[in-house]
Amino acid sequence: MLITRIETLPRRADRVRLHFSDGDTLDLYRLTVEEAGLRPGSFVDDLLLARLRDRDQFEETLNRALGFLESRPRSEREVRTRLARKGTTPELIDAVLERLRTAGLVDDAAFAQFWVENRERFNPRGTRALKAELRQKGLATEIVDQLEEQVDESSGAREVALRQARRLSRLDHQTFRQKLWAQLARRGFDYEVIGPAIEEAWQTVGGGETDREHD
Repeated sequence: MLITRIETLPRRADRVRLHFSDGDTLDLYRLTVEEAGLRPGSFVDDLLLARLRDRDQFEETLNRALGFLESRPRSEREVRTRLARKGTTPELIDAVLERLRTAGLVDDAAFAQFWVENRERFNPRGTRALKAELRQKGLATEIVDQLEEQVDESSGAREVALRQARRLSRLDHQTFRQKLWAQLARRGFDYEVIGPAIEEAWQTVGGGETDREHD
């Protein structure tokens, strides 16, 4: 088939439509066409047509993955799962992930670092909880195990305890301690850091003075 005309699609500057001499048309990414060196007058046989369609499907899947990565970093499993939901073949997913890894856009070790830093800044978790979250994201054991050296559990537990203490400040010491202990434990903090964090929070909200008043 001979290409008679190439036009840009309305509202899609990244897509073009090939018009062939037999009246057929084919929509492709502009990049796919440019990489193949196609222009009006170019001849396209069945083999080249199949390659163009495969290449275009790769670009479509890559763009879908890039869109998924726009909001925040993702683990490889997250990207793989999202693409699989669209019916993408495993082979095509592998090819797209390889491109993303090469470009540094998917990196499970960097993702783990991002996840830990984000949690510590906005929603602290203990090491146990963070490990469970990252395993759910599909990260390898060796990457997850490195968290032991990155997580400051004491600091995180104190931050959560102080934040929650204001809401619990009217409770007696035993009830205050029970409720806060349960909250910190659910966040995966180690028992060794929970106790000191609770007592510091109790003193901060005036619990120490209240205890003395009752002596």
